[in-house]
Amino acid sequence: MALEKNQTGIASEFYVAAELSRLGYDVTITFGNTKSIDLLVHKDDNVYAVQVKGIQQTKSICWNLNKAKFKGKNLILVLVNLHIDNLDAKPEFFVLRQSEALALFIDTPKEGENRTYLDYKRLKTMNIYQNRWDVFSTTENAVL
Repeated sequence: MALEKNQTGIASEFYVAAELSRLGYDVTITFGNTKSIDLLVHKDDNVYAVQVKGIQQTKSICWNLNKAKFKGKNLILVLVNLHIDNLDAKPEFFVLRQSEALALFIDTPKEGENRTYLDYKRLKTMNIYQNRWDVFSTTENAVL
């Protein structure tokens, strides 16, 4: 089974929105094809801008990101592995501050920061970012 790229993105956004709602945050999903903010998250007078990137399964290898579009914003990046190859497995979430994401994503030789990637297995073995929802509890990560 495989999802289309658009389905992967939508499913990932909704899973992140559901998880944050479950944790007590108010979440607004933004719509559109060219948006750079997928979710607006609100709690305790703070608003956080979130960009979500999803992969379908472990063998998808990596998430892709255009770092040039990501700079100059105070975003939180949530990376999702949907695990569609194992319907009994729950999606995995990795939560990174913008500065962490920019440092971890690797530029490609041909396109530089316009086409970067972060390996799923590398991120998972770091054992730092998985389910790190406390990023949403500090005002330094808020946009408002």
